[in-house]
Amino acid sequence: MAASSDRYERVLKAHLELNPKSWAALQARGVDDHTPLQLDFEFTAPGEDETRALMRHLRSVTDYELQGGAQNQDDGTQRWMVLGTTSPMIVSLERLDEWVTQMAAHGRDGGPAEFDGWGARTPESAPPPPPPSTDESLKGLLGRLGRSRRRT
Repeated sequence: MAASSDRYERVLKAHLELNPKSWAALQARGVDDHTPLQLDFEFTAPGEDETRALMRHLRSVTDYELQGGAQNQDDGTQRWMVLGTTSPMIVSLERLDEWVTQMAAHGRDGGPAEFDGWGARTPESAPPPPPPSTDESLKGLLGRLGRSRRRT
């Protein structure tokens, strides 16, 4: 248990040391403590059971979008991961530190799994909305032409 606790502390310390640089990079892109961001995050788990346990835990305490599964590695092993995205939230350096500490603790207590890090979706980097389906595109075009589409 002591080795696990030491590893958790080292991983958390490394993340917290990176946060000021990450926050400065976000500020350079125009983000401030009033800009809503979605944070993407990743955990690595030792196996499927821990991946499922962490996902159950995160679903019980957050409203984050989550995906879990294994990725095949070049050496034939599998890397078990939980990937997620937060709801839009307002952050500051202090709030990022709190969130990272909380996420690392979720990994330790809910998996166990290791919190691998986060990235931010700024308003400019958010993915564009999906293109309309063919039916919607056709309806829009026909509507602009003053016609309606007949269904057969």
